[in-house]
Amino acid sequence: MKKLMEETSTQKLYWDEENEIVWGELVFEIQTLEKAIENIDAQERIRDALGKEMTRVLIDMREMKSITREAREYYANQRTCSIQRATALLVKSKVTKVMANFFMGLNKPITPTRMFVEPEEAIQWLTEFSNA
Repeated sequence: MKKLMEETSTQKLYWDEENEIVWGELVFEIQTLEKAIENIDAQERIRDALGKEMTRVLIDMREMKSITREAREYYANQRTCSIQRATALLVKSKVTKVMANFFMGLNKPITPTRMFVEPEEAIQWLTEFSNA
């Protein structure tokens, strides 16, 4: 069962205690640098509240509309890597698949990152990484 831990202007963040995964559900809005910073700040607070060094993260981006270059760069940077052990991107439409592929291919996130259509497959992949 997921428990709501934080809510930003563009994301709801849950703790899935059973799988020990932070779930981020992005809303149907443009992701800008300011919103990316807000979302990573929230992930950092959750990590700290859980007493973890890093967490596994599943980002549900199925409803995301678009993302700026600056936001993509921020999500791929060292600060994000210091919070996330591994990141699974949950996609649905051709638009979100293109955004995820663009992010992984062009921005090359430091954190291990993969794209999934099914949440179960994303969770299975994330369990290969430990929460510290």
